[in-house]
Amino acid sequence: MSTTQLVLVFILFLAAFTLFVFGGMQLACRGPVLNSLYPDDAENKPDPKPYYRQSGVAMILVGIIMLINAAAIFLHNSKLCWINAVLLPVTVFYVIGTAAMMEDQTKRK
Repeated sequence: MSTTQLVLVFILFLAAFTLFVFGGMQLACRGPVLNSLYPDDAENKPDPKPYYRQSGVAMILVGIIMLINAAAIFLHNSKLCWINAVLLPVTVFYVIGTAAMMEDQTKRK
């Protein structure tokens, strides 16, 4: 394994770990809401829990994608990338779908 590959695996593991930490904090409703849909200046702010949950799940899914990429590089196994071929669209559809549902609920109030 070359030095470049080792550095890339280390960076991917570090990024995944960081995403897992921030995703876990979001799922525990700790820290600032990292969801851009949450209104900052509204008088009647909605419950922040769904916004925390969406941010946390999205961060954990992206962290899993990074771990799979790091494992594919480290193990020299390109078949692991097929997992990402499924996981990436699931992540995108989850984020878009939950964002649409949250926006729709906000407009109803």
